[in-house]
Amino acid sequence: MKTVFSSDLREGMVTAADTYTDQGYMVVPKDTVLTKNLITRIINNNVLTVEITGEDIVNKKPEAENKLMLTGDFIDISKSVDTTTKQYQQFKKAYDNNIENLSDKINDVVHKNAPIDVDDMLENTLEIVKSTNSPLSIFTMLSTLKNYDDSTFNHSLNVSLICNIFGRWLNLSDKDIELVTACGLFHDIGKLLIPQEIIKKPGKLTDEEFAIIKTHPKKGYDLLKTKNVDPHIQMAALMHHEKCDGSGYPMRLTGDKIDWCAKIVTIADIYEAMTAKRVYRGPLSPFKVISMFEDDGLKKYEPHYILTFLEHVVNSYVNCRVKLSNGAEGDVIFINKVNLSKPLIKTADNNFIDLSKSTELSIESIL
Repeated sequence: MKTVFSSDLREGMVTAADTYTDQGYMVVPKDTVLTKNLITRIINNNVLTVEITGEDIVNKKPEAENKLMLTGDFIDISKSVDTTTKQYQQFKKAYDNNIENLSDKINDVVHKNAPIDVDDMLENTLEIVKSTNSPLSIFTMLSTLKNYDDSTFNHSLNVSLICNIFGRWLNLSDKDIELVTACGLFHDIGKLLIPQEIIKKPGKLTDEEFAIIKTHPKKGYDLLKTKNVDPHIQMAALMHHEKCDGSGYPMRLTGDKIDWCAKIVTIADIYEAMTAKRVYRGPLSPFKVISMFEDDGLKKYEPHYILTFLEHVVNSYVNCRVKLSNGAEGDVIFINKVNLSKPLIKTADNNFIDLSKSTELSIESIL
């Protein structure tokens, strides 16, 4: 038996004990073969670790999947975006042009040893930012791009855009905002040096395959240090999976040893990965992801960075219509700074629900 972080769970693992939420509700029983849906259920319920067996379960069938229904933690925020507007069309055109440009140039860097022109690639990315008029526009419009494959290029561009907004929220200088934007753009370049059959494998990864994927930060750093790029860009590639409590990889660094740009990229990277659609799950509600960050944010992330990020993300949704887990609809009218994922909601019948006190309720989706 061993303890595994929920983010590291893989299909086919077998639970060694009943798995409960912090409120005492069972999520998955003992001796359950984990499937994609069950892993999603565990993550959605903010379970941080799971006890699993060391048993070889390749040939076992997942019997519990149909018995445990997923809760409604997925959203399609794209429904709130009018894709016919001029602003959206400008955004999508700039995004499409940048993806094509980014993939060509980074592939040349990785496979043809081409030099990196950071300023040129950054200029294209900043054109996307200029095509929008608010941080919320970036967050919502990114979620409309459902037809793109889940590629390293899309993810890196999305993280870069989030880093740009994040840098503004932190009141960084223009120069530093551009720096963290570039860090986001190149943070996952090492994944292009991992066999793509492993990166894109739809089923369960073997321990050996997962160990190979975990080498991508070092591979990215080794590549970037041979190029004429800012050292912070190199460090972001190397350290974007490190956590301030020493639980990350590849070096298990603690807070004061992690590059400041890498700390910003880490938060943007995780938020993008959790709120984006993946092969094994739908996109999670921003409030669900915020709740997950709140559970361990002050331990794993730079406190000033994570608190600034979460507060601004939540404030982006003030006045938005939401659906609660009990089916009720209402508007977010006040943010609870002590519990950011639990704002005050004004319902359609003019009642008020303080989610910080009505702990049995949560925001299921943005309408």
